Order: sequence, then structure tokens, then C-alpha cells
Amino acid sequence: MTLEAESIRLANGVRLPYVEQGDSAGIPLLPVHAIADSWRSFERVLTYLPRSIHVYALTQRGHGDADRPAEGYRPRDLAEDLLAFMDALEIEAAVVVGGSSSGVVVQRLAIEHPERVLGLVLLGSPLTFRDKPRMREFVESTILTLTDPLDPAFVREFVESVTARPVPQDFLDTMIEENLKVPARVWQAMFVAMLEDDCADELDRIR
Repeated sequence: MTLEAESIRLANGVRLPYVEQGDSAGIPLLPVHAIADSWRSFERVLTYLPRSIHVYALTQRGHGDADRPAEGYRPRDLAEDLLAFMDALEIEAAVVVGGSSSGVVVQRLAIEHPERVLGLVLLGSPLTFRDKPRMREFVESTILTLTDPLDPAFVREFVESVTARPVPQDFLDTMIEENLKVPARVWQAMFVAMLEDDCADELDRIR
């Protein structure tokens, strides 16, 4: 199955690509990709989902073929993008899936707008990254030194390090291509903001 992405411009002016599949009357599902990925990180999963699930897989700001504004890369900002995306497509509420680092984004959406979240699924996502010293060391020693254009060897090593094996080589190559589209400043803004976010004291707001 080949999916063709379309784009939507949010009320805040940011344009995001997305793909949609499934019955329009089905349960809305919003999978959200991790740092440096795009909607295509879920591409192979979508083929296994039944038509009764109405999927909207988007690419977040700064990533893939989305707009790359100068700011707005905190989990709170990205959660507001998700809300604006849902508003633009008239999605009243959805099951929201966060993969890896995007877990902090979807948790933030569920905290700030619990009435819009039917269910919350975290895929390999910790509650917070603030208590991860190795992650902080990686950001300080590697991410903050990135410059454009990104080194393809670094991107390949990064993608391979965060991808569970085995996966088809063509999928791995696609994700490397998608990661290479992300400017160094977006990698840096996303990682730094992710390290500072901690919603542990607000989890009781999730319904």
C-alpha cells in the first residue's frame, strides 16, 4: 500500500504533512514520531491496522517536509501543534501514540487537554528525560556540536542506534533520509527542551 502525504496549515501558520487512512467513522488514532523522524516512521505499521481505525499520521514542525519555524520546539509547543492539527481536521478526540521522545509531547497534550485524548499509548517512552545523565551527556557532547549540513555518517549511526532490529534495509534508508532533512538547530532545540521537561507532578490531570 502506497500512502500519499498531504499538508495542512494550522491556525498558528505552521504547515504539517500528514497521511490519513481508515474509515472516516472509525476510532481516531494519532501516532506521533520521535525527534528527527517523520510520519514515515509509522509507515510499515499502518499496513497492519484495520480499516476501523481512522489514522492521522503527521510530521511535526521542523521535521521531514514540514515547515521549520525558528522556534516552538518545546514539548508544550508541539502539544499545541497537535491540538491545532486536531482542530483543523475537526477531530474531537483521539487515541494518541507517542514513540520514544515524543512520549513527552503526547503526555503534555493529555495533561493540558485531557478531554481531547481518548487514550494514551507510550512506545518506549520514559516519563521524563531529566533523570537520564547519559542522555544529557550525549546532548552536550554531540547534539550541541551539530552543524549544517549534517554528517550522513552521524545520522546513519544515530538511526541505527535507536532502531530495533531486524528491519528492512529500505526502511532504514528512508528513515536516514528523513533524519537528514532536519536542521541542526531543530535537533538541538528539541533535545534541549526534552531534557528540561518533567510532567511527573501533573500526571493526575490525565483522565
